Amino acid sequence: MIISPSIASANPLRLEEEVKRLDPILYTDLHVDIEDGHFVPNITFGMKTVKRLRAVTDLPFSFHLMVSHPFEYLEEICCCQPSVIFAHVEALDYPSSFVEAVQRRGGKAGLAFNPKTSIEPFHYVLSRADAVLIMTAEPDGQGQQFIPAMVEKAQQVRNMFSTVELWVDGAVTVERVEELERAGVTHAVMGRAVFGN
Repeated sequence: MIISPSIASANPLRLEEEVKRLDPILYTDLHVDIEDGHFVPNITFGMKTVKRLRAVTDLPFSFHLMVSHPFEYLEEICCCQPSVIFAHVEALDYPSSFVEAVQRRGGKAGLAFNPKTSIEPFHYVLSRADAVLIMTAEPDGQGQQFIPAMVEKAQQVRNMFSTVELWVDGAVTVERVEELERAGVTHAVMGRAVFGN
């Protein structure tokens, strides 16, 4: 399984140092959560910070747009060496348009799902996406607890789409990796598990 460190869990006063201490042999990209304070309660980074990060590392960025208007970010993000760009289906009236917009710009398009959102209604568009991200926790005010039922949800995606990149994000620990890998997960976003040690 590929581990993608989430820079949102790094020390915000030492972002450059935190990024530079990542071993490029262990990690093939850096996960960048952009949160707008509307789609989710938290605010992480604006594009000004993302561009500064881009200047201090050669690692590609996997972008997770936890925002209400993901299309507004696409042009700038596509200039930041993205390995994949995820937007939440809950924020997209027409998910196909997002997938097409990213792929038209030469990027890999991913669709992300909150724990409450069912996969089935989106079967029609997932066959065209490059990646799927299952949130395994939600911002619940309790330190984001891992939701075991999301392992079954990941397995459901894998059963439907055998070749899609399958990501999980949210309170993933080292102890969970083997279970997630058995479910067909290919990429795990890990924040505190990486930057907390």
